[in-house]
Amino acid sequence: MSQNKIDLEISKIKNLPPLPEESIRIISAVNDPEITVEELVDVLSFSPVLVARLLGLANSAFFGRAGKINDLRIAIIQVLGLNLVKSLALSIVLNVELKTAECKNFDAEFFWGHALVTALIAQKLAKNMDDELLQPNIIYTSGLLLNIGLLAAIYIYPAEVNEVLANSDRMEGSVLNEMQSTVGKTQYEIGAVLLERWQLPNVYQEIIKQFRQSNLQTEEARVVKLLELSHWVAAYIVNDKADEMPDFSDELTHLLISKELFVQVVEETVINKDNVKELASVISA
Repeated sequence: MSQNKIDLEISKIKNLPPLPEESIRIISAVNDPEITVEELVDVLSFSPVLVARLLGLANSAFFGRAGKINDLRIAIIQVLGLNLVKSLALSIVLNVELKTAECKNFDAEFFWGHALVTALIAQKLAKNMDDELLQPNIIYTSGLLLNIGLLAAIYIYPAEVNEVLANSDRMEGSVLNEMQSTVGKTQYEIGAVLLERWQLPNVYQEIIKQFRQSNLQTEEARVVKLLELSHWVAAYIVNDKADEMPDFSDELTHLLISKELFVQVVEETVINKDNVKELASVISA
């Protein structure tokens, strides 16, 4: 694809129609740090599809709760938690807005499974790291959003991305290289443009923009490195290759993460992989 063609196609992201008013309200609500459970429920209730999916999550095996929950407020207070609902609501909204049906090789359940595992690993590690910049809630949402540019790429050139996915082995590095070769832009470059267009918080734009760049000297550098580690680990787990995973000793040393903590988080994630898959199926439905 020529550079002029790439620039023309990327401009389509900048000219995407504005989000529907309902989605704007939801995105504004989930990014409001002061919002109450009652206020969030009121906003989310404008989207019956979103409410149905969140209730589906609350009743999934992932949370292991006995009894059926039919009230979103109870689901948030007793099962999901305010912060998790914010992050998952954002994922569901973006998944609905960016249609992927024309890309036959795209596996939405795998995509969101990888995103969820990335987010969970990064969040668990961040909670045990002594760094005020590593806020677990921001880390979690960043993990969910890292590959959102792939959805945007499918939206603007489904045939090319279909070829990318056909030629990749679903490991993150392979998709990245194929995107660069076939499309001329990585999913992270495209994702940063999308988040800017839809006015998501700047912190997420910066993290995605810097993802997979070397020699970072920015304020977000440690966040990015933690997410890179989590992203690679998630790729091995979701691709059922956990037993082939390297020890990531250099990355752990750089991030000051103990081997014991890392092994514990990985083992917990592998055990819960099927439950995460169930969450992913609800998001991608």
